Amino acid sequence: MTREEQTGKRCLDFSRWIRRSLPDSYDGYMVSDVDFILADVVTKKIMLVEEKTHSADCKKWQKNLFRNIDRWISYGIENDSNDWEYLGFHVVTFENTAPYNGLIWFDNKLVTEKQLIDKLSF
Repeated sequence: MTREEQTGKRCLDFSRWIRRSLPDSYDGYMVSDVDFILADVVTKKIMLVEEKTHSADCKKWQKNLFRNIDRWISYGIENDSNDWEYLGFHVVTFENTAPYNGLIWFDNKLVTEKQLIDKLSF
C-alpha cells in the first residue's frame, strides 16, 4: 500500500518565498510545480502528471513549458544508455476534484476511472 497522504500538512513557505523573492512573471520568469512523478523501479518506467481540478486548463505558458520538459526528457532518455522507458508528461483533469466525483480527462480525452487506473499503473 502507498504511504498515507499528508494532506493539509504541506508547508507553503517556500512557495510564498518564491513568489515574493524571485523574478516577476511579468518579466518572463515562469514558475510551475509538477504534481506527480510516477515511477516503477522494477519495470523501469516513469511518467510525469499534472493534475487539474474543477475542469481547469493549463495556461498557455504552462502548456509550452510542459511540452518542452516532455521533449527534453524524451530526448535525454533516447540518447542515454539506460534502460528506463519514459511514458510522457500527461495532464489529468477532473470535473470536480477526483475520479470518484465527476468526469475525468486524460490529455483532454474523456476516460473512465478504470481507464485512468490502467494508464497510470502502466
